[in-house]
Amino acid sequence: MNNAELNLYNKAKVLICDDDPTYLILMRDTLEAQGFEVIEAADGDTALIKFFTMQPDAILLDVEMPGLSGYEVCQQIRAHKSGKDVPILMVTGADDYKSILKSYEIGATDFLPKPIRWPMIAHRVRYMLRSRDALRELKNSQEKLKYLAYYDSLTGLANRENFNHHLEKFLLLAERSNHHVGVLFIDLDRFKRINDTLGHGFGDRVLQKVAKVLENNLRDSDLLARGADEGLTSEVARLGGDEFTIFLSQVDHIDDIAQVAQRIIQSLSQPIKIDQFEVTVTPSIGISVYPDDGLNVTNLMKNADIAMYHAKEQGRCCFKFYSDSLNCRAIERLELEQELRKALENDEFELYYQPQIDVEKDQIVSVEALIRWHNPKHGLVSPAEFIPIAEETGLIIEIGEWVLKTACQQAKIWLDEGDNECRVSVNLSSVQFKRGSLVGYIKTVLEDTQLPANLLELELTESAIMTDVEENIVRLQQIKALGVGIAIDDFGTGYSSLSYLKKFPISTLKIDRSFITDIDTCSDAAAIVKAIIVLAETLNLAVIAEGVETKGQLKTLQSFNCSMIQGYLFSPPINAGDFESLLINDLHLVAN
Repeated sequence: MNNAELNLYNKAKVLICDDDPTYLILMRDTLEAQGFEVIEAADGDTALIKFFTMQPDAILLDVEMPGLSGYEVCQQIRAHKSGKDVPILMVTGADDYKSILKSYEIGATDFLPKPIRWPMIAHRVRYMLRSRDALRELKNSQEKLKYLAYYDSLTGLANRENFNHHLEKFLLLAERSNHHVGVLFIDLDRFKRINDTLGHGFGDRVLQKVAKVLENNLRDSDLLARGADEGLTSEVARLGGDEFTIFLSQVDHIDDIAQVAQRIIQSLSQPIKIDQFEVTVTPSIGISVYPDDGLNVTNLMKNADIAMYHAKEQGRCCFKFYSDSLNCRAIERLELEQELRKALENDEFELYYQPQIDVEKDQIVSVEALIRWHNPKHGLVSPAEFIPIAEETGLIIEIGEWVLKTACQQAKIWLDEGDNECRVSVNLSSVQFKRGSLVGYIKTVLEDTQLPANLLELELTESAIMTDVEENIVRLQQIKALGVGIAIDDFGTGYSSLSYLKKFPISTLKIDRSFITDIDTCSDAAAIVKAIIVLAETLNLAVIAEGVETKGQLKTLQSFNCSMIQGYLFSPPINAGDFESLLINDLHLVAN
């Protein structure tokens, strides 16, 4: 023991208790000579009072005393939470084996027989204190390890292992009591956008806020039930990243789970303010129910996860219950993903082309290239099915590059064959648009295919360009500098700001088909379309109306001075050969 430890322990308070005044004096003088602060008690009752009022660091107890014996005092101290680890040295004239054994059984730290060797008593006290501190340090380390093993260090919520452990226990209770248990799998929509734009440190603070919202918002009756010995501090679990889970025990009515899920959506969808920033995160929630959707933790968690992905497919910021049909859908999706990875290699993709008509000139002026997948097993797979998978897996990069190159090659063939000069329009996903190599790739494709840049137009959605606006303006200006046109696809369905819209170097607005569908029967739809056309004229932008299928829609659009039309009224998307026939024959499209 070094000098620093000696000085530390010499300042300790020591309670001594003995009914022999001589021993009491000798113990006090010996310990005080070594620097200890001594508290005296001549009987057991006094010793207990002084222990609870003065909280000594160590205790020396005489075993044989009138009234309460040293054994009884030791037992009462050990029974109290503040006396669990205080060192207690039993002092007695009896040194038989039974007395020693009894001392240790009732919780004594050490045993010292009389007559006492006085020079040794201070050393015994110091080593008892040192042992106490070592045990406390070990206990703290164990508790810290236990915390790290069962709780999430960022949010303080239960982690996956903790959650699964308690869910398993409650499933057993539910089986006995014939109750339902609801499992909610929560994923934050587009959370990666926050990390990418404001940094992971900021994202971590958002996750901490989300954890608090979940804890504060949910009623106790909706959450993890607590057993008397559970000591749970968290009612929600964080699985990692932006994924959280909750289980609802002893559910009587399935509708109660839906109410909880809706309350979570409403509370999490409120803006979160951190420093000078205000962000909004919305949750997609998948729900599985015991025993209908699984009898064990693994199946319930898997099925809740499947349901959560279905919620995302349905537009996010909603909840969905699991069902067998969803499980089948998930398996089909996995198979489709595996087959999609081989589609380029197996030459299964084809571009179709849908003409864009200038109704005033009665001719095709441009064409939109649309990808089609001819799958050997499933036949023609809709882009609505495989494009989201391609975006999630990153395959959209390779597929998108193929589409751009193939469309430019085809446009150059038509140009070289002497057909009407026709601009080709190619869709870019938000994933492609964010790549730093995009501008260089566009330039390379134009150089390789020798297609004039003015015969290429790239289509982007509002949502793609409205995240990281200032950075996107620079990228769009770089594309525009190549001589390539830029169109905003599905305009009116996103969240573009008019103050930013005029800063974007775009050339065309494409009115979404949802507004065109009832333009000739719904005054609100007509008003929106007319407003978009006026806006485009003000900003000196071209306008294309998508999804035109009836002459009534065409007539209304013409009354709004909208001359550029695309839709089934004129032609569905067709393969390159059929489209070439349209160009060669120069059909009077509107008249027909």
